[in-house]
Amino acid sequence: LLEIARLEGLERAYTWNPARGCSNLECEVRRRGKCWAMMMAKRFGWSFEPHLVPERLDEPFWKREPAVITPVSVGDLFGLSLPQFREVWRMIELADWHVYALLTKLPNVALDYLPLRIKGKIWFGVTVNTQKDVWRLDLMRKLEGVKKYCLFEPLYGPIDYDLSFLDLVVIGPQNYPTLQPKREWVEGVVKKAGKARVYLKSKLNPL
Repeated sequence: LLEIARLEGLERAYTWNPARGCSNLECEVRRRGKCWAMMMAKRFGWSFEPHLVPERLDEPFWKREPAVITPVSVGDLFGLSLPQFREVWRMIELADWHVYALLTKLPNVALDYLPLRIKGKIWFGVTVNTQKDVWRLDLMRKLEGVKKYCLFEPLYGPIDYDLSFLDLVVIGPQNYPTLQPKREWVEGVVKKAGKARVYLKSKLNPL
């Protein structure tokens, strides 16, 4: 989030949770029982079925200074039903002085939900944890009118994919508990990034 803010020349970055929960049962992090969002849901007694949080829908309007905002850090925005998603998207279009950094593991749904012509400043990202997740990058390539990034966090294995079409690559370890990726996995992703901007999370072991 902060790296995108720097690239956009902005000083502020926020998360915004107008929805909670995730429908992706094939997520590698979830399969390993290390999903941070699911841990938060259990801690606070939230349902992890995707649902709107209506009282938080208008939060971007509270921030009058332009900022980078990430919608739904405790789930996946594209796990919502289409009518629910449209309520969130309407707010994104109305509060258009902000930059929005979307992140999903469901780009197949995103392609169905997002408008053909995207208005505003949008970064669209996918999470890739292992080689079997690179299909998400294939689908992201089809999106137009957005800046594109990929989050390799946690990185659980080597990745063989040309990442040079991306605007930003982010690499990090697993948290809770910390599990560091192998050095050669990280170096491999950096090499595949080509001229894309690469940001290594602070908790990642230095190369």
